[in-house]
Parts: sequence; C-alpha cells; structure tokens
Amino acid sequence: MTRLLDFDMRARTELLTYLVASQLAMRQKTSHWLKVEHLVESTHIWLRLNGREADWLQRVTLAYRAQHLAEHVARTSQRRYDEKTVAGMFFGGLRLDFRSPAVLEIFIACAANLPGQLSFRGKSGIT
Repeated sequence: MTRLLDFDMRARTELLTYLVASQLAMRQKTSHWLKVEHLVESTHIWLRLNGREADWLQRVTLAYRAQHLAEHVARTSQRRYDEKTVAGMFFGGLRLDFRSPAVLEIFIACAANLPGQLSFRGKSGIT
C-alpha cells in the first residue's frame, strides 16, 4: 500500500486530534502553545505509536492547523481545558483516550475542519 493510501482520512483526523490535544495540554501547563520543534516531535511520536507514515506535506499541513483548531476549541467549547480535563485526555502519557468527552469534542472539530473535507465556516474563520 502506498504511503498516501496508508495515511487515510481517519489517520489524518486522529493525528490532528492528537496534535490539538497536545496543544491544549501544553497551553494548560505553560500558558504557551507548542513550539515548532515540539509539534514535529509530537507528530513523529504519534506516527511511530500508530505504525503510520505520512509525507512531509501531510505532516506540515496538519501541524499548522493544530494550533488554530486548539485556539478555536478552547474559545468555543463549553468545557474548560483545565488540569483535570487535560489529564483525562491521555493515558500512559502519550496515547489519547477516545472515551474522554474532551477528546471526542476535539476529534469532531478536527473531522469537520480537515483539508479536503467539507468545511464549515463560522465566526472563527476556520475552514
């Protein structure tokens, strides 16, 4: 299977969800967003943990969108992404817990805003 086919829409959505959750976790801990090098590292960690490969353009596109989506989620969510919520999004420190309502909320936002899918325009300007 080619890399492009192996890195399907679900994989892209899950990686973007992981990056957005990581952004929100960093913001909660430090009041700052992830630096570029940490985004790159997080992307590589997710790919390795999930046995996936993605070309550089796919990785860069998703990493770029992660902070914008994290800002959108933090601004529009009814949920507060405090220490307790952020801790409940991950298990084992690295993997997302898709049973977490916060992770599901992020996943839905990512699925609705992935490049190449239907996009929804709102006040935030995210498409």
